[in-house]
Amino acid sequence: MRFLLLALLLVSPLCFSKTVVIIQSYHIQYKWDADYIAAVQSVLGDNHKIHILELDTKRLPKAEWPQKVEITQQAIAKINPDVAILGDDNAFSLMAAHLVEKNIPVVFLGVNGGPVQHPALEHPLVTGILERPFFAESIRHLRKVLSQKDRFLVLMDDSPTMRNAVNEYFGDKRQATLYGSQLDIVLTNDKDTWLQSVFNAHETYDAIVVGTHHTIRDEADNYITPKELMTEAFTRTRIPIFSFWDIFIGKEQSIGGFTISAHQEGLTAARLASLILNGVKPNRIPQLKSLSGHYVYSESGLKHWNLDLSPLIASQANFVD
Repeated sequence: MRFLLLALLLVSPLCFSKTVVIIQSYHIQYKWDADYIAAVQSVLGDNHKIHILELDTKRLPKAEWPQKVEITQQAIAKINPDVAILGDDNAFSLMAAHLVEKNIPVVFLGVNGGPVQHPALEHPLVTGILERPFFAESIRHLRKVLSQKDRFLVLMDDSPTMRNAVNEYFGDKRQATLYGSQLDIVLTNDKDTWLQSVFNAHETYDAIVVGTHHTIRDEADNYITPKELMTEAFTRTRIPIFSFWDIFIGKEQSIGGFTISAHQEGLTAARLASLILNGVKPNRIPQLKSLSGHYVYSESGLKHWNLDLSPLIASQANFVD
């Protein structure tokens, strides 16, 4: 079945024009969302009408989420889509049950939680891509890039996305060993804690690997933008910063790594949606995990840290800036 599905994803012929709604957990200025939406539009946009709705849950206080959900549900009623594409855990937890109750098929991407967190994952109208960071593959890769590689700080926000990803792979442990390297895992939504972890990391670690950092707030509960946070981290850290996601790589950001691609997740989600628009029932489409990672590196970051990639890795990598 998996091989048949992959073959269908490659062709996924499009039917006559229908209506697709994309519901973002976050907002269009967030690069992850922008990248997967562009990918969806590249597959479906010429043949179908696409509506985009954002829940904005990284910036809005949680107390305001119910009002945003109500507004989104009202918009859904007017749009009456043939399929809904949900991006990330918050959109799924807030919207999936409502959509299937209205008999609207759901394709999800970027979801880290399982059926315990998201019972609607088991609904017959639901399929999609479970996002799974490449923890082991990333560390194995970085051990080939770094000369000092004994201890890593894995630093993330304390969002549902990161909690689910870490708990599925590591359970309740916040220390682990992968390929001979020791990992300490820190999840926090506090700006000072996050930054102090970066500033002091050189005392213990050889490198930092970041997950998402988009739910960080200061002591006055002000939202801290990811760019502001990473720029300060880059400026003051004494050890290199890598990433599990390609959206965090660039000038004065993280250097690179073996990463998940928002674009690839979007392409796959769009092709799954296309199958549904062509009459395939969602429960006939097996749910997938992130299909493949890729090497992405910042040229300025490599230069800043005086790092060289092997000819083999360099030949396979995408370079930014």
